[in-house]
Amino acid sequence: MTETQARLRLLLDEAPRAPDPGFVAQVDALVQLDQTYRLRRRRAWQRFAGDLATASAIIVPALGLTLAAAAGLTGTGHVAPIVAAMTLALAGWAATNRWASS
Repeated sequence: MTETQARLRLLLDEAPRAPDPGFVAQVDALVQLDQTYRLRRRRAWQRFAGDLATASAIIVPALGLTLAAAAGLTGTGHVAPIVAAMTLALAGWAATNRWASS
């Protein structure tokens, strides 16, 4: 080993020191925070998927019925009750969905 290498080793070697419990506690807290964040994010996506399925179950049949019947009902005045029923169904879902409570 050359003199330069020996000096570099002396400069770069870490001095022995005692473990730092404060640092360990901070890292532990960050790991727990990350795990909590992942859990909440997964639950949020699951709620979103459930709400999307619920909204689709309301909108798709109502829209299909409305579009199928709209041609024959345009002049009869039955379009307004169908639209009102769809609006009421969507308002009921919006009022009772799980995101409203959080």
